[in-house]
Amino acid sequence: MSLKQKYLPWLIITVIMITGISSSLITLPTMAQSPLLPAQIEQMIVRQADAWENQDSQAIANDFAEDAIFIAAGFKFVGQEQIKKAAENYFKQFHQTSVNIKQTIIEGDRAAVEWDWRDRDRQTGQKSFAEDAIIFKLAQGKIVYWREYIEKKKQL
Repeated sequence: MSLKQKYLPWLIITVIMITGISSSLITLPTMAQSPLLPAQIEQMIVRQADAWENQDSQAIANDFAEDAIFIAAGFKFVGQEQIKKAAENYFKQFHQTSVNIKQTIIEGDRAAVEWDWRDRDRQTGQKSFAEDAIIFKLAQGKIVYWREYIEKKKQL
């Protein structure tokens, strides 16, 4: 029996094992990008509410993907930069924003939050109140879609 015949089966087994190990290593980064846990999504919701209350447009934008879609009250903003700019424009017009989270629903990479929203117009001093329901979708730990359904109440 030649050396080639003697070691060929072992060589084949070794190649198969190495191939299997390397393909496992290739999938490790994907496993690290697994969906967020419900508690992490709830933390994101609280972080969003806090960022709006603290007029922190960068913190708002940080939770969104680079190509995220944000739809609210007849406006559509596409991309993290547009979302940040929209928040900055809101802060120029309104202040004293308060957000009261009433309930959240989380199912996999989709979630919904219902919150009450209060703010004050900087020019008129008029206070306003709205009930707001938001549906959003996540991918790789970032918000990729955010849709608000706002029911404005009487001016306060």
